[in-house]
Amino acid sequence: MSSTESPSLEIPDAVLDAVPEYAAGTEAVVIVDFQGVVLGMNEPAEKLFGMGSEEIAGEFVEMLVPAGKRWGHQAYRRGYLAEPRDRDMDPGLYPEAENAEGEIVPITGRLQPVYVDARLYVAAHVARDDSERPETD
Repeated sequence: MSSTESPSLEIPDAVLDAVPEYAAGTEAVVIVDFQGVVLGMNEPAEKLFGMGSEEIAGEFVEMLVPAGKRWGHQAYRRGYLAEPRDRDMDPGLYPEAENAEGEIVPITGRLQPVYVDARLYVAAHVARDDSERPETD
């Protein structure tokens, strides 16, 4: 790839092999590259977020986060990139997403790092969290 070409938005086959839930559709999965750019999401994630994969591909993952929390999410993402490991999203932070209609959706999730040719990809396994949460602003 030349320096004038944009990075590929295709999900490498090796990432799909490492994240079988993506193709199987057994859970909602969003795949991002090392810069936090969404490469795609599967059908369960499309239903959760109320948009097609093609609508979000190429955007930063923060576009799936409520507007008031996007800057904070960028900091969390940078911290994760400093030490990527398979882990749950911090439930004490009460993770939330924003769907296409602007509805705030409480979520739970797990972050799964996948390396392909020394390049980091992250699979975010997400689900609606219907458990009771404290009131937040």
